[in-house]
Amino acid sequence: MAKGKKKGLDFTIELIPVISLMSVCICFLLLTAVWIRIGSVNVKQAVGGQAASETQKKPTVWVALDGKGSASFEVRDSRVPARLQRLKVQGVDGKPDLEKIKTLIGDLRTAEPALITALIQPDGQAVYEHIIDVMDSFKKNGVIDLGVTPL
Repeated sequence: MAKGKKKGLDFTIELIPVISLMSVCICFLLLTAVWIRIGSVNVKQAVGGQAASETQKKPTVWVALDGKGSASFEVRDSRVPARLQRLKVQGVDGKPDLEKIKTLIGDLRTAEPALITALIQPDGQAVYEHIIDVMDSFKKNGVIDLGVTPL
């Protein structure tokens, strides 16, 4: 008789642990969705985001920073006098000479009032603090559209 006895085919699934796990996962999903929304930043690509025919020419200053604190300025698409088109400001003790940079930016803004865009190109040895100092100099002189180009 022991060989002929069959087990019953009825079994039960415990739904309470499954429901508890699903409710925790749903709560976690809702909370992280809110954090993602709050933590996002609206960013547009400054250079190369549109076709060349759609791009309007705006005066732009390109600044190349090196690790010694020197800054090379190049003004593009502007009516700035030739003496201000390409300039280099030497660094002092490995840091940018912020006073000369501020006066140069002021001269550029006087010559071209529509100049509100600057792109900074640091090299691999440029110090992050120096990049921020140069950006602050531009902001204080009314150049509000700033960008840092990749290395």
